[in-house]
Formats: sequence, C-alpha cells, structure tokens
Amino acid sequence: MRICHALPSSAAPPVALTIGNFDGVHRGHVEMLKKLRIEATQRQLPTCAITFENHPSTILNPGTTPLLICTLEQKKRLLRESGIELLYSLPFTKELAEQTPEQFIIRLSQSQPFDLLLLGSDATIGKNRAGTPEHMKELSRTYGFSLTYFPDITLDGQRISSRHIRESIHSGRLVEASRLLGRPYSIAGTVIKGRGRGADLGFHTANISVEGLCLPPLGVYAVLVHHQGHTYPAVANLGLAPTVRQDATPLLEVHLLDTHIDLYHLHIEVELKTYLRPEMRFSSLEALKAQIAKDVSTAKSLLT
Repeated sequence: MRICHALPSSAAPPVALTIGNFDGVHRGHVEMLKKLRIEATQRQLPTCAITFENHPSTILNPGTTPLLICTLEQKKRLLRESGIELLYSLPFTKELAEQTPEQFIIRLSQSQPFDLLLLGSDATIGKNRAGTPEHMKELSRTYGFSLTYFPDITLDGQRISSRHIRESIHSGRLVEASRLLGRPYSIAGTVIKGRGRGADLGFHTANISVEGLCLPPLGVYAVLVHHQGHTYPAVANLGLAPTVRQDATPLLEVHLLDTHIDLYHLHIEVELKTYLRPEMRFSSLEALKAQIAKDVSTAKSLLT
C-alpha cells in the first residue's frame, strides 16, 4: 500500500475511492472495503481510501472528540490488510471543513480522479453536512462518477458502529468488542522508555502510551504480545501504577512471561485476553512485588 500525506498537485490515474474516518477498521468497514475491491476489479481500477489523521470533530466540534479505538498506525495497517492500494492520510483542516460538497468534489477530482465513490450509509460530505445522499447523487451525475452507499452491517440485530465498539471497550465487554471488530481487541503502539521501576521489582516491562485511546477498565490483564509474526504470553497493567508513579496519565506496562526480549522502540500489539484484577495502591514495594508474582502465576495458568 502506498501512503500519501497530501493530494497530488496534478491529476493522477483514476481510482475506485472511499472516504471515511475508519476508526477501528471494524467488521462493517471491512465489508465495505471488500465491496470496494470487487467494484475496483470489475472496473480495472486500483483501490484508494482517504482518511484523516485527526478526528474531524477536532475541527468541527472541539472538546467533543471521541477517544479512538486504534492508533493511526494501527488503522493504516488494517486498511492495508483490507486491500487498499493507495491511502491518502490527510489532516482534517478548517479549510477542508469550509468546502461545500461541490467544491470538495471538484478539487478532489482535479488532483485524484475517481470513477467510483463508495461511502458508508451515514456519510455526509462538505460544510454543514450538506452532502446528503440526494445532493451527492446530483453531483455524481454532473461530474460523471458512480456513487454507491454501502448499507449498514448488523450483528445480532444491532448495527455495527465505532460508537457501539467504544461502549463495549469502556464497559470491559472485550469479547463483544472483538466480535464487532471482527478480530481480537488489542492495543498497539511503539514501546517507550519507562522509569525502570519494573526492573527494580524484578519484572521488566515494555511500556506503551495509551493517550487518546478508548480504554477498558484499568487493572491487570493476561495478554498476548504480537511482534513480527511471534506471539508471547504476558501480563499487563493498564493504569496509573499508583504505588510507584505520581502521573495521572494511564500507561500500558507489559511483562513477558518466561521471556526477556528488548522491545524498546519496537512496535508491538497487545491483545487483552482476561481481566485479572482492578488496579490498587499497595502499602509497600514488597507487597506490590508479591502481588505481581501472583498475577504472573495466574496469567501463566491462563495462557500457557
């Protein structure tokens, strides 16, 4: 998949196009992207997606931005795995928000022509959400492209949506979230440098920032760590680590079971399998160390 961070300055070859935020790249998104591949193959066109590096609400409704299901890098990987050949990962700007649907279509077609535009059932284009299906159909006739709206995908009679998935994650219903996503729920990111507290306690950890992400209940989890085709059983603390940290920002701290690999600066994916216990403050480091040993033992019994 080729990734571009700006539209071309001159007209590129035509594509089969879809536009969306694609937070989570959930089961509904995947089905829509499958439809795009089929239509693109019939037209002998490459598949192309436009997505945004910041949620549109950061511009349209500041202060109401939803917590994200996955990071931008994880979204890009999932879009690639869904068959997208060309991805425009663009900033959502005030200038873009001010464009009318017709202005948007004209400017887009001048730089990245498209013969097909596939949108989700609730998608609206342009300023003040003026690009309703009726208006977009008029524009498709005027500017000569095929327009298709992909119907909602349901599971157990309920529409699959990013909002529904966020509610499932936040409530700790991770099995439900995984079914809606169409894959195991996970947190992905690049391992950052910690304070070495885990090593001091005898339990080395790989730490991942979770800032801006929709999170399940804080606490200790049995997890699987995926890296470059390998999977490692592990135990993880998602939270504030109040016994050893004075920070109000949650962190995901992962300890591999029976394996020590230096993951610093590497990108890993942490699949949360089983919630073991809530996070708590301990009276001493020795008490914390004893509890971590119990958590490790419990995670081993569940994962190995």
